[in-house]
Amino acid sequence: MEKTLYLLLFCASTQCFADTAYIGVDYVLPEMAISNEDVKPKSTALRLGVSNNNMAFEAQYLTANEKDNLYRIEFDIEKSAALFFVMQSDVVNGFGLDVSVGYAQTDITVNGPEETINDEFQYKGFAWGVAMHQDIPYLDNTQVRLGYQSLYDKDDIEITAISLGFTYQF
Repeated sequence: MEKTLYLLLFCASTQCFADTAYIGVDYVLPEMAISNEDVKPKSTALRLGVSNNNMAFEAQYLTANEKDNLYRIEFDIEKSAALFFVMQSDVVNGFGLDVSVGYAQTDITVNGPEETINDEFQYKGFAWGVAMHQDIPYLDNTQVRLGYQSLYDKDDIEITAISLGFTYQF
């Protein structure tokens, strides 16, 4: 919780140097690949960012809407928090492209029958993503966004996500 508070204070303090602040909400389809077996709990992400000269800092918080099962073992993303440096292209004909690099921490809960795994796991490290966005005609400062992220990829565990959502710029 303390890290989240510092992150929010950092984002708020950088706004004095930013020309644009934005907020986004995405429907996320994460995929956790563990030893070539996949689970896909559906999630929602909240994104907050500040931008200046096509460069942005973005904080993202992701939480699961529902769990997924694999061999009677239930996988749930408790939360995922990330901080990204985003390189933004110029918007041409209403379209733009963002490439992000940063750090993510994902907490996963695994529950199953008594003879299987029942534990909480935390995966943290380098994260990256790419997203394409389009201005929505007749809605000023609003964009629809389609993105791909890699939140973790080590030790035979891979956490990736495809997202679709909206962004509003202040």
